[in-house]
Amino acid sequence: FIKCDIRNFKKVLQLPKVNAVIHLAAIASVVESIDNPIFVNDVNVNGTLNILEFCRKKKIKKLVFTSSAAIYGDYEEKISEKTPTIPTTVYGSTKLTGEQYCRIYSNLFGIDITSLRPFNIYGPCQNDNYAGVISKFMDRLNENKPPIIFGNGKQTRDFIHVDDVVRAFYYALKFKKTKFTVFNLATGKSTSINELAKIFLLATKKLNLKPIYKKPISGVVIHNSTNPTKIKQQLDFISTIDLTNGITNFVNHYTS
Repeated sequence: FIKCDIRNFKKVLQLPKVNAVIHLAAIASVVESIDNPIFVNDVNVNGTLNILEFCRKKKIKKLVFTSSAAIYGDYEEKISEKTPTIPTTVYGSTKLTGEQYCRIYSNLFGIDITSLRPFNIYGPCQNDNYAGVISKFMDRLNENKPPIIFGNGKQTRDFIHVDDVVRAFYYALKFKKTKFTVFNLATGKSTSINELAKIFLLATKKLNLKPIYKKPISGVVIHNSTNPTKIKQQLDFISTIDLTNGITNFVNHYTS
């Protein structure tokens, strides 16, 4: 185990040769990318390039890259892997750039690269400094404060449990393909933030706390959902944890 900054290529090269790499290191915050775009670009883009160079120099032939649904931008209709990518945030742009580097390295150097584009991941121990409407709701409710919703709450997300995500990464690791391949990673079910708040209020038994609505955050997409047909057909992956059960388990873990 080596703890290092992936922007430090000399440190990255100290990592041992392995059979495959799962690249998860990134700044996964839309808000952080708005506040500190140069830093986030440096980590997510240059850091990814360092990981790819590590694979090339060590002759590692399998990489699973963690992309994001943020590369698509805002679409009311369901997204597929063929949907044009028009990111609305620096974070989304860094992930799209990372994918482009992955595609180039796969084509030039024969690295088998699978890119997963997760939608909204949630689960125990989630860091609310990054992605987390779910963890932020939980923190507020745990203090007997109402959840805060930015916008009118009609914006939709596809929430997928971290246990399902781990399984998808395992399948992607075993997936054999000679060229760069992308998969949307989601449940295929859209949930509005208003609906999410209701699920939380029921799970925490705090129906007396009504959501507070604030001005929407600039650049954040209104809708994102997908039909996960490709990942089902090619990786044989289907999500198994529905949102209500997932949130109930999340609440129980948080309060235990």
